[in-house]
Amino acid sequence: MGFQDTRGNMLPPPSGRARGPRALLRRHTVLVLVLALSGLPAAGAPPVLVVQNEAHLQHARALVGAALEIGGMSAVFVDAPKGNERRNLHMISAGHTHIDMMPATPARLRLVRAGRLRMIPVPLDRGLLGYRVNLLLASQRDKLARVRTASDLRGFNMGQNIGWMDVEIYRHAGIPTKEIKDWADGEFALQMEAGLLDLFPLGLEETLTHFLPHFRKTYPQLTVDPHLIVRYPWFRFVWVSPKADADEVHAALRRGFDRLIASGEFLRIWSRYRRPPAADVLRDRVIIDIDNPFYGPGLVPSAWRHLLFRPEVR
Repeated sequence: MGFQDTRGNMLPPPSGRARGPRALLRRHTVLVLVLALSGLPAAGAPPVLVVQNEAHLQHARALVGAALEIGGMSAVFVDAPKGNERRNLHMISAGHTHIDMMPATPARLRLVRAGRLRMIPVPLDRGLLGYRVNLLLASQRDKLARVRTASDLRGFNMGQNIGWMDVEIYRHAGIPTKEIKDWADGEFALQMEAGLLDLFPLGLEETLTHFLPHFRKTYPQLTVDPHLIVRYPWFRFVWVSPKADADEVHAALRRGFDRLIASGEFLRIWSRYRRPPAADVLRDRVIIDIDNPFYGPGLVPSAWRHLLFRPEVR
């Protein structure tokens, strides 16, 4: 488990042999963690927050840290345990995790309406999460060359992680979709080779910048389909525990994101970690729009909707 400040910088581990100011700082950080996890106050110490941390979410975590800081709250971040969406949802709704950055799903929206989860609907991925590109075997790179409609996709088997809302979106469009447990390192390549899956769609931008290079370290037989993008409303938001110990966190994040967005700092931070897809990536692919049966673009507040990526009109 790693320790980070609100800017996402790693804090050094404690060492029994070290002396001087650095050693004191390390011991102070560990003491703050122990007190926070035990429920005891640490006078003058910043709160320790359990926050989701995954490699493809560094932009989201940086934005959350900046929003907290500009919203008037200093904190130390501790990594939340990794898990699938069902586990993540349990952890944050029960207050074991303070903040996570997951896509909006019917289950999450139901909890928000019931007062059992708090949502800050800032589009951390600028709507690009809804531009889906398919991973497949390099030996089958042109499998989708003749696909033009959602109906054409019904002849292929898609894979998605257990609990992802995409499963229901694809099934609503009539596309066969299988839930699989292991995917984060590209393990679905083995099911493709066994003939159990054809495609594994993920967000276009995150696939090109993170997932494909990561997957190919272990499964170099994977590549990205060059012919197609499936598009639907699909937004990654900030979610906050409903428990009383997160009241100040929620208030600071609301203030902070308003200020970050108004000043333009949100887009500047986003651009340090992410970039919009190049024009030719969109130009050379057929875009198939399918419905999200659970929500539309209106889930993003009008004051923040200008953050959404809009491709150039051809």
